[in-house]
Amino acid sequence: MASRHRCGHMRGAKGRRKRLALARRDGARCFYCRAPFTDVATEATFDHYVPYTLWPTNERFNLVLACADCNCRKGHTLPIGLLIALRPWLTRAEWAAAA
Repeated sequence: MASRHRCGHMRGAKGRRKRLALARRDGARCFYCRAPFTDVATEATFDHYVPYTLWPTNERFNLVLACADCNCRKGHTLPIGLLIALRPWLTRAEWAAAA
C-alpha cells in the first residue's frame, strides 16, 4: 500500500467532516477499547466494521472510529460479534478465513 494511503486515514476537509460526524454518532471514543479521544480530528482513524476486502464501501454505516492500535490489530478480520452472528451460514473454510 502506498505511503499516501495510510490505514484508517482520509485526508482533508472531507475526512475531518466524516470523522466529526462519526464522533457525534458514536461518541468520541474508540469503538473497540472505548478509550476517549482528546482530539477526534487527529487521533481517530476510520475502521471498516465489515472489512473493505469483504464489502468495499465507505458508507458511514460501515465505518467506526478506532485508535490506531485497535485499527491495526483488527486488520482484515471480522469483529467477533459479527462472526458469531454469521456462524450458522459460514462453512469451515470461510470461518477460518474470516477469523
